[in-house]
Amino acid sequence: MEHITRVGHVEGATGTSKVVRIVHISDTHLAHNSLTPPRPLSGNISIRRSNSEETPNAVVDESGKDAFMNRSTSTECGDDEFHKGGVFLSGALRKSRISNYEVPCGNVLVHSGDFDWSKQSGGILRSDNFEEIVQIMNDFFDRFPHKVKIFVAGNHEVSLEGKKLLTVQERLTSAVYLYNSSFTYEGINFYGAPYTPFRFITNARGFIRRSGKIASHWRDIPSRTDVLITHSPPHGILDLGTKWTTRKLPKLTRALNAVLPEADCDVCGAVHPGSDHWGCPYLREEVLIRIK
Repeated sequence: MEHITRVGHVEGATGTSKVVRIVHISDTHLAHNSLTPPRPLSGNISIRRSNSEETPNAVVDESGKDAFMNRSTSTECGDDEFHKGGVFLSGALRKSRISNYEVPCGNVLVHSGDFDWSKQSGGILRSDNFEEIVQIMNDFFDRFPHKVKIFVAGNHEVSLEGKKLLTVQERLTSAVYLYNSSFTYEGINFYGAPYTPFRFITNARGFIRRSGKIASHWRDIPSRTDVLITHSPPHGILDLGTKWTTRKLPKLTRALNAVLPEADCDVCGAVHPGSDHWGCPYLREEVLIRIK
């Protein structure tokens, strides 16, 4: 007989445990209207737990059918697809290859940057007006039912560069703006920092810092951080750096891994195809050695 467990049960959870689901999106580049709020599931919904590691659990309705069968899904994307946390998004979103993608339910909705298009980057859809882009963000976040929404800027948020945290937060009324700052929800410590390592080949230069300066920002991350939100991932963790350096510079890769432990990070990494690497080695060191 198959093991049926009611939704909300977590293996190993106690009666006092609280499950917080974090939904993570990024790099929407003003194509945010393609994202739709989750529709509530109705009826008696259960989880059919799988006995195999290769087969995922199934969420089923009263008839035993997939409860998500009629809900909207994304189409197949190319090589620039990536996973960030519990949610899949892709750079293909701004190429109109994803239509009406339904953002999953959750307690916390995190957007980790590049909501906007930088004017210099050549995007057709773009806004460099500070007041205008913040209002667009408010309209976007207001559509979603998540209890907490968090925004951390990326290199396309040129209009936010130089603005104080309080200046942005006073206008961004529908989300928590993290700018080298922390926020606690249900005992979970979130910290957000917007920086990206300096690159010669880029037209989107918001929050870009050279190595010495960016390293000092990463050192400011509290060691008791539970959820670290950055636009740039650590070097070699879902950033294309591993693929390129392993193939072209195997000795360097082995030397780097001997100093910094190998690790996997399911909530880091925006893949930018064509780049040698996108991540920051200084951030990797802080994440894997000090913060963990």
